[in-house]
Amino acid sequence: MSTDQFAATIRLSGRAVICSHDANARGRLAQIIADQTSENCEATDIMQLREILPDETFGVCILDEPSDVNEVIELERLVRSHHQPTQFIILPAPQQREQFRSATLSSCEVLDPPLTRDKLRGAVFTALGRSHLISENQQLKRRLLSRGVDDMVGQCNAMLRLRDEIQQLADDRSPVLVTGEAGSGTTVAARALHRARFGSRKPIVRIRCSVLCGTAIEQELFGESPDGTDSRLQQAAGGTLLLDDVDAVALTTQERLVRVLRSAATSAESAEEGTPAPPSIIATTHVDLRAAVKEGKFRADLLEILNGHVVKVPALRDRIEDISVLAEHFLAEYAVREGKQTLRLTPEALELLKRHQWPGNIRELNNVLERCCAIETGSDLHADTLATWIEKPAGEEAEDTGLTLREMERKLIEATFNRFGGNREMTAKALKIGLRTLSGKLREYGYPPRGGPGSNRVSRAA
Repeated sequence: MSTDQFAATIRLSGRAVICSHDANARGRLAQIIADQTSENCEATDIMQLREILPDETFGVCILDEPSDVNEVIELERLVRSHHQPTQFIILPAPQQREQFRSATLSSCEVLDPPLTRDKLRGAVFTALGRSHLISENQQLKRRLLSRGVDDMVGQCNAMLRLRDEIQQLADDRSPVLVTGEAGSGTTVAARALHRARFGSRKPIVRIRCSVLCGTAIEQELFGESPDGTDSRLQQAAGGTLLLDDVDAVALTTQERLVRVLRSAATSAESAEEGTPAPPSIIATTHVDLRAAVKEGKFRADLLEILNGHVVKVPALRDRIEDISVLAEHFLAEYAVREGKQTLRLTPEALELLKRHQWPGNIRELNNVLERCCAIETGSDLHADTLATWIEKPAGEEAEDTGLTLREMERKLIEATFNRFGGNREMTAKALKIGLRTLSGKLREYGYPPRGGPGSNRVSRAA
């Protein structure tokens, strides 16, 4: 079936913008795709595209011999940052072919010269289809938001209680401690509390205590940096200072933080009208701070200040009834971000997700689904694909647990290579890595060089 016959079977439409320095080239390209699009606009250069693409919705943008791959990468980022569904078709000059082929461009198709009518029309048809999928996924996300499914996804009783606790603290500016297991969403809950208190009117300033050394945390908190920039406490004035993983703060810094918090409480009571209020403090932790106090790792007076209001985020294994809506949320997010079709969980896949204990909580669920989306080529997400990435529970053979980063990388590359039947181009595109990088990894794993006997085999002896 030709492209024209297929397009007649499944009719897609959308606006197109054609960018070329050559007016004759713009006219020829517009004529070829005239019956595929609802409107064709023209631009003479990338700079003009930067002005129109963020604010106008186009299904496809055709770039005729763009001069610089980095400009195209920045243009793609600009479009995504404005949540536009635009897909790009690049028509490189012969000398540019390898440059654009090796670039990481998630929403671009590069058409090698010579350009034919059918090749261009087929690419436009595909691009319009991807654009429609992105638009549909964005509508799905808006519907989820309209149902009250925001960053805190879930409607089980435990999540309803958590939302109630947050609403009860909305009019209270005293410090709050948010606790929960790693990956359960303590930071998300903290941000939800900030929104309940201030909406988007006031700043929320986050310090990730676990990734900073003691000196760096002091510089961040109190502004003792060589360049004289405002401290995080000053930046958060009137809003929220979020101390993620507060248990990682050194004892000497904790002592100073206690003095600041007590001073801030006094200042808040006596602040004059028009004077910036001290920030509200929200701290998160994944450890038992009472035990840390007994071990001499956390100050009792700091815990006393933070412990006035404690919000506990439930572990994912305690809210299994939310697995379905969480998975739908993450799959839709991935599809919107990558411009792909939203995968549907088969009943067997959903059952597998519900049986798993999720020691890494929501973060683990999201990571598993992202890996599966990267290698799944159909419209459904099957249990056998999920099983590759879900660790076996205690008591069963746990050959996949405790993998190093290098082992996880190899597992993902080989699973994707198998999924595409040994096709290196499709594997590299799905993994968003260069073909040369993929070939190097496969050689490292013992696969023959490309073109050699067995170079595209999808299974081999250990």
